[in-house]
Amino acid sequence: MLVACEKAEKSILLPTRPNDSISLVQVNLGEHSDDQVYINFLDSNYIKASVKNSCWDLAIDCAPDMDRILINGGKGVFIGVLGYEKFSNSVVLNKVNWRWDESSGGDSIVLKNWYNPQNRHSRDSVYIIDRGPDVEATKRYFQFKLSIGGFGSVHIEAADLKGSPIISEYINKDPRKNYVFFDFGSSQTLNFEPLAFDWQLCFLKCRWVYYEFNPALIYTVTGIQINSRTIAVAVDSSMNFETVRKHDVEDLKFSSRRDVIGFDWKIYDFTEGRYHTRNYVNYFIKTKTIPQKLYKLRFTDYYSKQGLKGSPKFEVAEIK
Repeated sequence: MLVACEKAEKSILLPTRPNDSISLVQVNLGEHSDDQVYINFLDSNYIKASVKNSCWDLAIDCAPDMDRILINGGKGVFIGVLGYEKFSNSVVLNKVNWRWDESSGGDSIVLKNWYNPQNRHSRDSVYIIDRGPDVEATKRYFQFKLSIGGFGSVHIEAADLKGSPIISEYINKDPRKNYVFFDFGSSQTLNFEPLAFDWQLCFLKCRWVYYEFNPALIYTVTGIQINSRTIAVAVDSSMNFETVRKHDVEDLKFSSRRDVIGFDWKIYDFTEGRYHTRNYVNYFIKTKTIPQKLYKLRFTDYYSKQGLKGSPKFEVAEIK
């Protein structure tokens, strides 16, 4: 038997492990972005709810004593204030002053301060809703009134353009959530939004208004609304996504405005006839939980593997 000495093994210096563990998330909204999708990027099962964006008209704020009601701009919904106490039997549509919510969802919304907080009585104004051009003609327009029901519910009474009553529904708020929704077409309350602390981002169709045009240009875009109850966001395009660290972002201005991310994380190339993501823009996300955490996010694509648009892809990682 022959025995040979083994050569000593050389030590190998392994590369340092990166501080960031980057997750890749892709959301399928449909080629025409018809889906409204809620995301929790901290969960491996990141899609928390998905519905058709056209399924609702109004979003009722679930906070106690809150009289804010948002309208579905992505569906093309407009609201007019008719101003009298009873339903009219002769509404003239081309004389209605149609109004819309600002995309920020702040104080510049149509349906706010519609009841007196001292006596909790409604201010007895009749509104009219245009549910959008894609709704069948017989269900496109309703007159409606709002009032406070039992246990803080919202009572909606609605009539057709001739003043004939059609709807009388109570919408119960869900304190576990930010909003519950109402659809005039089906006269139904919809409770599809995830629990308030179980999502950060909602992809959906929304309305953007270019006021620099006269008249103002109203445009439907595919954008993001953040969950202002759980996160705030800062935007920066000067830092390197891979190398940014916690101390780099602590002095940035963080906003809880719901459209702080908005829709311009992508741009349309008219020459190529396709969208490109602005992957040089970083979105820094600060949680409102304890302990507070910081994340970085950037968009990398807007197309599926099959080449269909409406599938935004983004990278997200905790900042150490």
